[in-house]
Amino acid sequence: MKICLYCTCKGQLEKLLSPEHLQNALGDGISLFKADCLCKKDSCATLCASLAGQISERSVITVAACSSLARGTDALKFAACSFSGSKAALADIREGCIWQQNTPSARADQAAVAIRTAFARLEKKMPAYPSTAPLPKRVLVIGGGPAGMAAASSLAAFGADVTLAERRPVPGGMLNQLGTLFPAMQDATALKSSLPLQRVRQMMSTEVLSLARSGCLYEAVMKTGGKTFSENFASVIIAVGGMPVLPGNSLRTGELKGVISQMELDTLLTSVEQGKKDPGILPKHAVFVQCVHARNDEEPYCSAICCPTAVKNALRLKQLVHGAAVTVLNRQMVMPGIALEKLYRKAMQSGVRFLHIDHAENLRIEGSENVEAVIVAARPGFTEERIEADRIVCSTPIRPAAPAAKFAAQLGMRMESMGFLRGHEPAHPLESDAEGVFICGSVRWPAYVAQAAEQGKAAAVMAMRYMNEGRMPMAEICGQGPAASIMTSLCSGCGRCVAACPHGACRIDSKGISHVEQQMCRRCGACAAVCPCSAAVLASAPAPRELLALCGGTPRITRRII
Repeated sequence: MKICLYCTCKGQLEKLLSPEHLQNALGDGISLFKADCLCKKDSCATLCASLAGQISERSVITVAACSSLARGTDALKFAACSFSGSKAALADIREGCIWQQNTPSARADQAAVAIRTAFARLEKKMPAYPSTAPLPKRVLVIGGGPAGMAAASSLAAFGADVTLAERRPVPGGMLNQLGTLFPAMQDATALKSSLPLQRVRQMMSTEVLSLARSGCLYEAVMKTGGKTFSENFASVIIAVGGMPVLPGNSLRTGELKGVISQMELDTLLTSVEQGKKDPGILPKHAVFVQCVHARNDEEPYCSAICCPTAVKNALRLKQLVHGAAVTVLNRQMVMPGIALEKLYRKAMQSGVRFLHIDHAENLRIEGSENVEAVIVAARPGFTEERIEADRIVCSTPIRPAAPAAKFAAQLGMRMESMGFLRGHEPAHPLESDAEGVFICGSVRWPAYVAQAAEQGKAAAVMAMRYMNEGRMPMAEICGQGPAASIMTSLCSGCGRCVAACPHGACRIDSKGISHVEQQMCRRCGACAAVCPCSAAVLASAPAPRELLALCGGTPRITRRII
């Protein structure tokens, strides 16, 4: 029951706006009761006695009176206290219309708009009924490297239905090529064994061709064994990793034997450590060259993992080859953190020489068929130096794997200028712009193995939380309120919200009633703005009936209902 208490302010307002004119403007849906002065206790008591039995706990009351900046708050407190359980709001008709309009009909119409607006504010507080089906605990992890394995292993431990898609025949990624991991100099097989894939559906030699949003789920089109098929998942974790840049023709790579990449040396050292190859194949005079194809105009960034990798391999080489001479030519060694700093000092104490150079392109390589020496150009305070070498090891940066750009285009995710996927740094760096999609490992920025594994575990936790709550973690940082919802008792099934929603979150069910898929809602307020019945509600948006009352009609809809 809607009731309007019209306070005439000791009859002053009644001279300009009669209760009859106001009741006609309000229509039959609102009952109007006149009060002499709601600021006086005796007047309040008289009105309360006259309305006894007419107002219930389900009544909605609007007090048509002064501005809340004047005495209006007293009248509102009266309405809220005198009629226990009823909802009350204040409509300023004194300053808002009676003193501003010239004719009784104009005053009545303007007052009716203010009163209906007050009712709209109350109706906004009515309980809304969110419509969302619980998300299935199905997650697709793309990439079987350390980040992907850690994510899949953690998700399985949480009880999720996990599918791990890896384009290689076996999982592990870089763990299958690296023998020792920095900074703890841990054996790679030990870390791999600590990431069990029990209860994980492993799809090896599988390529994920495309990802697309389908309702609240993601449809993944995959290809394996010559067959193409599609499956739906509630959440996706992208962990396709990165790839080291090849040396190319730098430092006479294609011309001389003995110029290799850091990855090639790592694989060679692993083979010797495992007893598969003789230590005699390892170099006795090795020169490591840092920042090859890095920190220049084409790749203006530092991977931050090349220097620790060089220090790690230099220590391994010194341990495997007695008396080996290792020189690391660098522009500046990047060894952040206490653990890496200790590793750096250990290498210096073992006899590894670190020599500063301005740029790798300024080096001259001697040799006819095999590498013989590296000539370091003169520097301020130093003369030209010749360093004997039977192996040159190029440290190159990491680039994101090719699928990263494809998934970013398909899902509308942001990318760094160098092609790495972007999260919401610094608060939630693993959370992408796509709802329910998380990124981890070197696909978002170069990370060493231990970091990638920890990021994978964190992404698994975030994916589980998303599937349980239907909200992305960044929503809390941004202060986002709940998603839009539909009061089904008010919905007419006109379909305007379906046409206006730019995210496809609004749906019409078989009974002709609109519903909002909570996980797809981006809280833009479009549905609340166009709903003529005030059925669509968004906590962070203005009340729709309030907007309609103020504009005097229904907003125009420019989108066609499909």
